[in-house]
Amino acid sequence: MSAKIRFTSASATGLVLAKVGHPQRDEPLETSKEVFKVKEEDQESLTAIFLKPFKNLAAHRFSHHSSLDQHEMNVCSKAIFENADALLDKGCEIAKRLYSKSNHPNIKSGDLCISLVEEIDVDGQLTTGICILKSESVVPFLSISTKDGDLHLHTEQGINPEKIDKGCLILNHLSDKGYYVLTFDRSGTDSRFWVRDFLGVLPVTDPSFLTKNYANMAVAFMEKEK
Repeated sequence: MSAKIRFTSASATGLVLAKVGHPQRDEPLETSKEVFKVKEEDQESLTAIFLKPFKNLAAHRFSHHSSLDQHEMNVCSKAIFENADALLDKGCEIAKRLYSKSNHPNIKSGDLCISLVEEIDVDGQLTTGICILKSESVVPFLSISTKDGDLHLHTEQGINPEKIDKGCLILNHLSDKGYYVLTFDRSGTDSRFWVRDFLGVLPVTDPSFLTKNYANMAVAFMEKEK
């Protein structure tokens, strides 16, 4: 059954950051040396940016042909949920996994944010989530500052929150069934890499998933008959 998820009280408290290059182009992987603690005054705005893409997404779950105990993402998620102090170690493991799966020539390098998000409301119960976001491009930003009594214009490079390319939100919900995972890939072309190779998830076959699939099949049939 689909879960009812609310982000009203959610708060991102700590981040593990990485720059994920492309192994075949000899681009390195760089990871955080320590967890970046989000300042209290920044938590509300940062949390809203991180969680905005995950509204109204279909649910997935981790899947392994043998056992979930052999599923790397499931194991890392479980370790973080059981002990928040594992965020740095397991977050770096997640970044290494993504790097090792980034061998296809069409896969772009990018910046990775792995965040621990507390107090997400899932079916009326507050739980923890792990938010993973990958941005594959930077854009120029203009900022105006005051210096020596005058105004100055500066150009900076950064991540546009509206242009984050890939992401997933792993909720500490239904852990025995592979957790409750929300995921997106705006490029569409690399979704197989992101969903299957990196995350290793399958859709949750609840009524909403079946209804959506039926609707898509009906639309495809109608277009074929035109």
